[in-house]
Amino acid sequence: MDIADAIILALVQGLTEFLPVSSSGHLVIVRELLHMEEALLTFDVLLHLGTLISVILVFWDDVRALVNAAVGIIVDTIHGYGIIAAVSKDNYRRLAIMIAVASLPAAVMGIVLKSLVYTLFSSKLAVGIFLVATGTVLWLSEFSTGNRVRLSDLTLGKALCIGIAQGFAIAPGFSRSGATISTGILVGLPKEDAARFSFLLSIPVILGAGILELKDISLSGFAITSQVAVIFGFITSIVSGYLAIHLVMTAIRQRKLTIFAVYTWVLGIAVIIWSIL
Repeated sequence: MDIADAIILALVQGLTEFLPVSSSGHLVIVRELLHMEEALLTFDVLLHLGTLISVILVFWDDVRALVNAAVGIIVDTIHGYGIIAAVSKDNYRRLAIMIAVASLPAAVMGIVLKSLVYTLFSSKLAVGIFLVATGTVLWLSEFSTGNRVRLSDLTLGKALCIGIAQGFAIAPGFSRSGATISTGILVGLPKEDAARFSFLLSIPVILGAGILELKDISLSGFAITSQVAVIFGFITSIVSGYLAIHLVMTAIRQRKLTIFAVYTWVLGIAVIIWSIL
């Protein structure tokens, strides 16, 4: 792998991890165009860790408060508080529980559907179909109306719905951020709260996947030039992920999610035609 390929893949990963357009779908397409027959595990893990760093940087205050909240729940429980009493002490404790609950479906679906997902990653047709599905979900959410509830009032049921949507995003072409932001809006969260919850929810998913693969990664298998490329890619994924988060938040404030819907429709149809031809 040369530096140019590494930077291209890192840009695609960093931008599309948080833009609601599917990072997995774009990586399948880009690898096909670059004639990269298989993913490089070490490089993929480092790119995901780079995007993890970017979301932590943007939401550092929230992340720090959530860690303190989780520790507080554990300490209070050890000291004899009931779980409900421990969780109810402040809004960040409730939010920490909501994120934990919403993280479960993706973990379960990832394990149960692992073999199917590997098959889908080799199918451009599947990627195209799921890209079209992403656009449809985004479009529906943009026109969602009804009463809005604050993030602090999110219920376990609604958090679970967002988590299930995230679980379906293991399919290449179905955007994780698109699915979770859209579902958050559809269950009644204000758009900015839905996006904030989506980004915070990405942390345990990316971290969990990274930890599972960490034991298998090593830079020693790369030539020196490839090691330099990997480092460039890692840095690029942090910067591009950081920019992508701010871009999504701006688009949401300006009610421009439909731009991403149209983009994924056009790209999805193009990929479907490409796969047939």
